[in-house]
Amino acid sequence: MKRKKTFTRIVATAAITGIATFGSTHVAHLDTTAHAATSQTEINQTAVKNINEIYNAGIKGEVPRLTKDLKFGVSTRDDDRSLFGLPPEGDTGSFDYYHAEMGYPGYAFGYDKNHVISEIRYFGTNVERQTNLGSITEVNLKKQLGQPNFTKKIKNGNLVQTKYTYHAGAYDLEFIFDNATSLNHVNLVSNS
Repeated sequence: MKRKKTFTRIVATAAITGIATFGSTHVAHLDTTAHAATSQTEINQTAVKNINEIYNAGIKGEVPRLTKDLKFGVSTRDDDRSLFGLPPEGDTGSFDYYHAEMGYPGYAFGYDKNHVISEIRYFGTNVERQTNLGSITEVNLKKQLGQPNFTKKIKNGNLVQTKYTYHAGAYDLEFIFDNATSLNHVNLVSNS
């Protein structure tokens, strides 16, 4: 009789331990799935916010997080350099590049023959890139802004990139993708 009670306790303990183990694993799986879905929703919301910010700035001839003291088609290379200093790469002909640094996005400024800003490239930040350009994919860009006005493949060294051009008032926004999920940068140019 004592063996039967001991055996029953062992079986009961094993059953309870097994249920607790499997239950715990199952709950952890549900939590991971829920967390992944929440993270994807947050990334999509971040992408929508960033796309709208870029587009709304583009309509005004601006790019996000760039000082309002620089005006597309008005400010000159001297204006740019008085705010940012000499570009880290030195004089690069028709463009000045300023790398992203801790907390600050990267930009490049293109100039016409009179040294007036004729193009602004926005590279976003490097740290926590998913909070800005890294959140934007080809799919969520088209979902938010619709089909682009123009699409073109461009070669950049060995890399073939895709350029999606959207009209934004008197300007064009060119979203340059390395692949479907990797936005390299955004160009602001005149659409005339």
